Amino acid sequence: MSNPISQEPDQAMTRYAKVRAILDAASAGSTANYAGYGRFWNLPLQQFLTLELFGVRMIAPADGIGDGISASGATNTAATCGSVSQSTGGCPSKPAPVLEKSCCHAPTEINPAPAAGKIPGRGAASGLIRGLRGEFPFDGSQFSRLPWGGLALAAADINFIEQWIDDGCPENDDAAGKSEAHANLRAARARGDAEHPPFAGPSNVYHYQAGTLRARKNIHCLTDEELRRFRAVLAKMKSLDNHFLDDRSFAYWARMHATSCQHGWEEFLTWHRAYLYFFEKQLQDIDPSVTLPYWDWAADRENVEKALEDMKSTAPLDNGFVPEAYCCWVDQAALANLRQGGLVSESALQQLEKIQDKFYCSGNRLFIAADIKYGENPASDRAILNQLAATNPLWHEQRWPGGNKDLIFESYPTPEDVERILQLDNFFQFGSGPSDNHFFGAVEQLHNLIHNFSGGDNPNYNASLPAGRDNVPTGDMVNAGVTAFDPIFWAHHSNVDRLWAEWQKLHPNVGPDNPNAVLPPWRTTVAQTYSTHALGYEYAKAVTLFPADNSLPIKRFHSEPKQLHPRVIAGHRKAEIRLHKVQYPARVGYHIRVFLNQPDANEKTATRGNANYVGILHMFSGDCIGGPGHCDVPPDTRPRFDHRGRAHKAPVNFRLDATATVRALAEQGATDFQVNLVVLNTNGSAAHDALILDAVSLNFQD
Repeated sequence: MSNPISQEPDQAMTRYAKVRAILDAASAGSTANYAGYGRFWNLPLQQFLTLELFGVRMIAPADGIGDGISASGATNTAATCGSVSQSTGGCPSKPAPVLEKSCCHAPTEINPAPAAGKIPGRGAASGLIRGLRGEFPFDGSQFSRLPWGGLALAAADINFIEQWIDDGCPENDDAAGKSEAHANLRAARARGDAEHPPFAGPSNVYHYQAGTLRARKNIHCLTDEELRRFRAVLAKMKSLDNHFLDDRSFAYWARMHATSCQHGWEEFLTWHRAYLYFFEKQLQDIDPSVTLPYWDWAADRENVEKALEDMKSTAPLDNGFVPEAYCCWVDQAALANLRQGGLVSESALQQLEKIQDKFYCSGNRLFIAADIKYGENPASDRAILNQLAATNPLWHEQRWPGGNKDLIFESYPTPEDVERILQLDNFFQFGSGPSDNHFFGAVEQLHNLIHNFSGGDNPNYNASLPAGRDNVPTGDMVNAGVTAFDPIFWAHHSNVDRLWAEWQKLHPNVGPDNPNAVLPPWRTTVAQTYSTHALGYEYAKAVTLFPADNSLPIKRFHSEPKQLHPRVIAGHRKAEIRLHKVQYPARVGYHIRVFLNQPDANEKTATRGNANYVGILHMFSGDCIGGPGHCDVPPDTRPRFDHRGRAHKAPVNFRLDATATVRALAEQGATDFQVNLVVLNTNGSAAHDALILDAVSLNFQD
């Protein structure tokens, strides 16, 4: 899992500022208004310290710890304030009455006490901390866990906020000393005497904040934090599925495929790209860092072969493979929930304990491994299946991947098969036939196979019983009417879209015949789907990003060594070093030499014959020809109705292919990679005042 925000190194901010940053980050995408206060932690500190929400004191008072919770456990004003609904992200579950100040508003007529000294236990008694931990009344009994509509905080972040409260909620705790130390570190990094740490969190958080392209990543290479966020967003959407017309629900978007999907002709690729785009935007309304990962099924052929061999005796048809992220398992929390529910016998629970924390590609295989005979106790079966879905929202009950081994491997794609179809130079041969001659193109043929393979046949289907969701003959991925209810559908189609994006790079300006056609149910045209960049995303196997200080010029840049996922090292198609938002300096041009794993590189380091040398970048700039401020960095955003072209001196990005260098170092056994930059004047001397940028990243593509 990525570092909690509280553990990000060397931040030039007070603890109070970091508390607000932690809560802001967790609330990304939330629209909760907290009784009209909005993000109440950003109120003036003295108001924050006395704030009550629905009768609960957010920060326990310094003089006698209390929070408006009575000894019986009920809020003193519960009858007046009502409860808060989980599904509405912090909105009252029924129309709220007019609230008195004593109920939901800070008592502004009372002069707040100043922040006190250390008071152990004050944090734990505060409604904010109890809310962040999901403790009563924020356990769902009256209110949801804080922040409403946001993401649960890491334990380290909650502990950090609790300690800040225990220490008296200081506004300026040694800020001067911290600022001086941070300034020294910033200067050391700019000189190349200290390393730049990686961005603490998903790289898409950075790109969202910077307003740049977010990456759809390989499902196998997501960090624990990226996967946690993706699951949390899907769980949030699924929690709204009972509201049939709510376009924020998962089921609403899944049904759309049944009514509007396009297959077997030229709008197959364009319609599904729009479908993914609008669904992804719904995900990002909840968490802007989340993108749709892709499943590179051709790269998993060996895993499929192994699964078919391993399962040939126990599950002759439910025998395929899906990525671990989409598997099911029982963990300690799941077992506790099942035991508490009372529907699963103690003997069955003991059987499940034997397979605790083991991953299975279908629920059927989990039952087999636990030696629980499916169908003998339907109530127990249903309780287990429901818990599997709650544990992992990416698992799907109606999924039994696999099939006849000979039939599958007659056409299951290899990476070489994919490369061959990418070489097709006719859009219709690649992506399906024109409007006057419908047929399935090469990539849609592979798409069809993976649908049938990943859905599979239900080994527990009973034709003598009524058909229904508990008794279906095949998995949902086999049936176009319900296929999008399986979360793996989105990873499958994200990969199809990725292959089209790769094909577009090889065959630019080649597309379908109907660019002006509208793709229902949206107003989007076919032509508007041609560019993934115009839609705000790109594809990447993995991204490691190192932020820089854009207020200081860099002489040398050293990133911290970063260990790469074994799949990234072994299976990438391309590695690339990127420099983000490089500013135009008011000086003559300069050059940037790029190395990997050579932290001592300087202006005298040899490049010829150097296995660590990646290449060189060149900046063409010049002295400022205007008055003061003429060459300042222009703002990233513009006022509405400003339709002028790209601003003069807008920062630029650099990209340098590092594939050969990465592979050469990997062959020598390297698993950790460090990016090193050396900045040079045109005469070869070190340049101290040239390179100013926002970040450096190491990107990999399948």
